[in-house]
Amino acid sequence: MSLAGDFDLAGRDQWMDLVEQVLRGAAFEEKLVSTTYDGVAIQPLYTGADHAGDPGLPGMAPFTRGSRAAGGAWQVRQAHSRATGNRALLDDLSGGADAIELRIDGETSMEELDDLLDGVASTVPVMLAPGSGAAICHLVSLWDSRGVDKDEALGGFGIDPRDPGVAEAAANTLHLGYRNVLVAVVDGARLADRGASEAQELAGSLGDGVAYLRACEQAGLDLALAADRLEFRYAAGVDQFSTIAKLRAARRLWARVTQACGIEPAAQRQHAVASGAMMTRRDPYVNMIRTTVACFAAAVGGADAITVSPFDAAIGVPDRLGLRIARNTQLLLREESHVGQVIDPAGGAYFVESLTDALAVTAWGLFQELEAGADLAERIETTHRARSRDVSTRRLPLTGVSEFPDIGEEAADRPPAVPDPELRRLAEPFEALRDSADAAPSRPTAFLANLGPLAVHTARAAFASNLLAAGGIRALGNDGFDSPAEAAAAWASSGSPVAVICSSDDMYQECAADTVAALKQAGCGHVVLAGRPDDRWGADAYIHLGCDALAVLQALHARLGL
Repeated sequence: MSLAGDFDLAGRDQWMDLVEQVLRGAAFEEKLVSTTYDGVAIQPLYTGADHAGDPGLPGMAPFTRGSRAAGGAWQVRQAHSRATGNRALLDDLSGGADAIELRIDGETSMEELDDLLDGVASTVPVMLAPGSGAAICHLVSLWDSRGVDKDEALGGFGIDPRDPGVAEAAANTLHLGYRNVLVAVVDGARLADRGASEAQELAGSLGDGVAYLRACEQAGLDLALAADRLEFRYAAGVDQFSTIAKLRAARRLWARVTQACGIEPAAQRQHAVASGAMMTRRDPYVNMIRTTVACFAAAVGGADAITVSPFDAAIGVPDRLGLRIARNTQLLLREESHVGQVIDPAGGAYFVESLTDALAVTAWGLFQELEAGADLAERIETTHRARSRDVSTRRLPLTGVSEFPDIGEEAADRPPAVPDPELRRLAEPFEALRDSADAAPSRPTAFLANLGPLAVHTARAAFASNLLAAGGIRALGNDGFDSPAEAAAAWASSGSPVAVICSSDDMYQECAADTVAALKQAGCGHVVLAGRPDDRWGADAYIHLGCDALAVLQALHARLGL
């Protein structure tokens, strides 16, 4: 049976004819093509012509389609610290986690580490998170005291590959017989948390990986063995396609690096962690959805291990519910949805293959520039500023924070966690406004001067209420007013120092200027109009789609004395 037998073949030209009818003269590139922070154009349609390369086979160089030749489950690796404690750690292991990542500092004693890992079987991999290098000696001593054979020890030391002592640590690990213990972690997620784009994260990771190989080579170590003791840590975010393509491109790039070093192209060992930058303190339950998308993307992208952050991680030390949901998110995707049983699920999708190619090419070019002396920190700062502008204008919306916030939400309370000085969460500027508004003696308000019947002003009134709530300001709504004088009188009795005029463009033509004048004559010191800026109306500020919502709210906070 030919399912398409009764239909004429359609090509790109026919599709473009239909698109042009809808665009009605508007520019195709402006309306339907977007650009990533790496300058990669995202088209509305992809075909086989957009991807000409051969991605290879799973488990074979260049490992684009995965580091394993067969499908299989990824490692569920959950993060713990002294703050979460032994009980939560054991709950994770008994509840389905495969491995533990310990985020501890140099102040952790041998006794504290012993208490934290009390009851943890020697078959459980214990990975020290990046920055936990001071605890390596304690971990080795703990293994020795518990009689763990060197061949049976599982885990990783998490050493920064740029650390001057990384080659010595690699040599010691190899010579002491720790065959199943990783030495170093290339922490690309650290770059992403500072604001790096996908290509910048990949290029910076390649640079750190090459630095590690150079140090091992100078120490006379076997490069193939040294490469086998290295893990790469990448951020998984809410843009699932970018995450999938980034992990696929990362394996291809690392295979090329190892090949250039004169050894057999190596499969990159990948650990994907939920992006810290995407997590929010406000409406934290939405983080469950963010981390689900990130985990799914990491699994589809072929990560060997995944860590999902608890939904309340941005607030402080996560509670038992947060830890359990984070763990079960992975288990649902792995055990119930069987995502890991499919080899490279995104392989062959023209968009994913094209984006993988573009990221690999862009990241390799940037890597070469970094090798020649370019400043990665400066590039990351530029990207961070661009992304921050998109958050401010809500081109990059944050659900529950900059869009559709719950103004009556009670902020969740958790014990304080050790802050990460390099983490720059996208939600922080809006959350600072919410904190300021919540700290006021009473909820700050803005009066909606709605003009005309409900059908006329409802869209803009809803838009204004949503925007105001993002700053913790409650909109005082109403059914609308028939005249500027009526609106001004209602404002005067509202008790709010701010008025926001909402209506249709036709109504603005009739009475916007008169309404602004009436409100100011009644004593309103700050009049905002929901619509595009127009000097004819005389408003103090304007709010509209694409406006700098953060700047508008900051100005309103100043006006309200917050």
